[in-house]
Amino acid sequence: MTERRAILDFISRRLGGRELIWGGLRSDDIEAISDLEQLAGSFSIVGGHDRGGAVPSVDFEDLSGVRPDLDAWDIEDHLDTPAAHEFREAILTRLAGHTALLPYRPSRFLSSLLFARKDRCLDLGLFSAHQAMFDHKPWVETNVAALGIPQVPWAYIADEEQLTARRMLSEGAIMLRVSRSSGGAGLVRVDNPDRLAESWPHRAEAFVSVTPFLDQAIPINIAATVWHDGVTMRHPSVQLIGIAECTTRPFGYCGNDFGLAAELDRSTLDSIEASVLALGRWLRRYDYLGTFGVDFLVHQGKALFTEINPRFQGSTHASSQLSGEAGESCVILDHLAAMLGRDAPPPRPLCEVARGAPDLAHLVVHWAGAPACIDAAPLVESLGLQRAHCRTDVVAKPAMITETGGVVARVTARGRMTASGFDLQEPWRSVLRRWMGATMPGPAQFTDSSRIHHAAR
Repeated sequence: MTERRAILDFISRRLGGRELIWGGLRSDDIEAISDLEQLAGSFSIVGGHDRGGAVPSVDFEDLSGVRPDLDAWDIEDHLDTPAAHEFREAILTRLAGHTALLPYRPSRFLSSLLFARKDRCLDLGLFSAHQAMFDHKPWVETNVAALGIPQVPWAYIADEEQLTARRMLSEGAIMLRVSRSSGGAGLVRVDNPDRLAESWPHRAEAFVSVTPFLDQAIPINIAATVWHDGVTMRHPSVQLIGIAECTTRPFGYCGNDFGLAAELDRSTLDSIEASVLALGRWLRRYDYLGTFGVDFLVHQGKALFTEINPRFQGSTHASSQLSGEAGESCVILDHLAAMLGRDAPPPRPLCEVARGAPDLAHLVVHWAGAPACIDAAPLVESLGLQRAHCRTDVVAKPAMITETGGVVARVTARGRMTASGFDLQEPWRSVLRRWMGATMPGPAQFTDSSRIHHAAR
């Protein structure tokens, strides 16, 4: 029996007659667990996964008529809208039976629904207020420092003391960051002291995290799972960050390249493994259970901890594809099994996991124009013609408005897409440039993002 089959059988036995409902950002992500017999429905913000009607999907964008920028949008800010009322009522109705809800990430919105259905619906995520503390980056970093894990040297500077950050600029470019953010939102690079005041992100906390800009760093992501008796890891990847053809954010998340991560040297992979295991044990001390992600920057040969993602991630669907094709469990199934009380499977050395994975990468294309109805069909067709193409999903729907930063499409390929994390390789670069040139009003302007991130200062 394969590892995957054993995990699937355990989950099915524990769920019994419950129907499993996905509560996510993208309904397409559940394709990774389509072989779980109890999977019965999806409620997501965007997507449209239907599997021929086998797994009905209700997506918020279909109710609102708008595809939002998921890195800046939160349903909590739209609870009084007709679409939110309809979405909430649909979830309440679906959870009225013997069910279990699997959230992409906990939220106050989902927690309120789960308490209203506590007598019949099993919650397979953390309580939102519990999870929220792991989203506070300075709190996490302060605790991680006590573990002795190498990390990015953030300083926390009050709004009233910007002069400290100005002095740091005398040594070169700096990065500013808010305490809670995702997908590259809330990150600002500052090179000129005269631009510091206008770049300073003002929040209610009245302080900002500041660090020297780390030149020539490689962004690494990995998913892991906290079990009651252990910590396991899945596939590491090099993240695609700030790709000009995919996002307007200088540090915006654009995808993951799993094949390139296999080229990290053994000592770097061993260091990442030791850090992730220590982080998982730390999370468990705070009663965290289930899957989480970790970001690192490999700088001058050292893997520096960047942040914990206390949830599933943008890399989840591609990582799970690699696992499923190898007959292994995946981060989603690991999460379910851990939440349902299974013992942790035997761990595998991270170097073995990385070296044993075939080339696979995925790219997330965000809309760079003003909010508009987008015809993504020409892009989907061009992507599908490429030899390494595997699939394209999360495609923007032409009848609805896609906001600036909203996802146009996500493409997965059996090959590599980047050489550094900050560049996009051919043929993907040319395909996206041609589509943007034909779609965006006026002449398309592109910046070499690898130069933005790697320019010596």
